[in-house]
Amino acid sequence: MGLVRFLLVFLLLATLYVASLVLFPVEEVEVVGLKHLQREDVLARAGLYPGEAWLWVGPSRLAPLRQDPWVAEAHLEKPRPGAVRLLLREREPFLPLADGSALAEDGTLLPGGAPYAPGPRVEGTGPLPKADLLALARAFPKAKRLRYTPAGYWVEGEGATLFAPEVRFLLEYAQTGAPLREGRIYLYSWGVSVGP
Repeated sequence: MGLVRFLLVFLLLATLYVASLVLFPVEEVEVVGLKHLQREDVLARAGLYPGEAWLWVGPSRLAPLRQDPWVAEAHLEKPRPGAVRLLLREREPFLPLADGSALAEDGTLLPGGAPYAPGPRVEGTGPLPKADLLALARAFPKAKRLRYTPAGYWVEGEGATLFAPEVRFLLEYAQTGAPLREGRIYLYSWGVSVGP
């Protein structure tokens, strides 16, 4: 009896699926919010194509998109039978990195984002200190380059260089409102040293 019930349910679902392909196919797929991603890539990742069964298109299609570091948010709408609208919000590249990627404002690493990032260029050795670099870029909006090494951090502007062994000294300096001036300024726990 259980096998017969299973077969009946299976046949009913298969019939509904085929009927939905014929009666309510996806005729139009709209993608809203694209800036850096390509429409075709987004549709391929979501598996959304005209001709599919409109009734069976659901939010589960968004899981592969939400794993993409460029996608901050993804939503699916079905405004009318046969139409599907995919709403995306992309992350914005902020800090260009030497390897061609970029850091977004929220610290997400965006592959290939360096050409679109307006912030100061980042160079360094060792593990990438995302939070520190983002804090420095916000504290010194006129900086041209940020560097990091195990020895400390450098903020470079027009003819000016700031160095500190810890990022907190640079952030404290920025809070004083002192501008980036020409020359070299070294910030330490015991004080400030100024060089030519």
